[in-house]
Amino acid sequence: MDDTRKRLIYIDDDYQSGLLFKVFLERANYRVDICLNTQEARKLLAEEHIDMVITDVGLPGENGIQFYEWLTSSEYKHIPIFMVSAHAMGFSEVLIKHRDVFFEKPIFFPNLIQHINKALSTE
Repeated sequence: MDDTRKRLIYIDDDYQSGLLFKVFLERANYRVDICLNTQEARKLLAEEHIDMVITDVGLPGENGIQFYEWLTSSEYKHIPIFMVSAHAMGFSEVLIKHRDVFFEKPIFFPNLIQHINKALSTE
């Protein structure tokens, strides 16, 4: 089967949150892979063509901001990345700097999907 949908990675150590993202984004005609940490995401980036990454900020080990900084300075810097968090306190300086790519949980999915469409130029 030829799947021409854009492929996204959603990184979150809460698998239920990942499933929620997967349901909404697949309804919007995206393919979604859930990664429970940034190591899984790095492996997938190396093995597959990925069009976009969405990462939770509060991850154990390498957090979403550290992953964002790595991605945007790596060979994958052309891939758009969004950050999401329910607990943005303490990250305010970074999030102010990157407010165009940050979304607060609970996510209003129509708004997120509109931003994804724009970032991937599918509107």
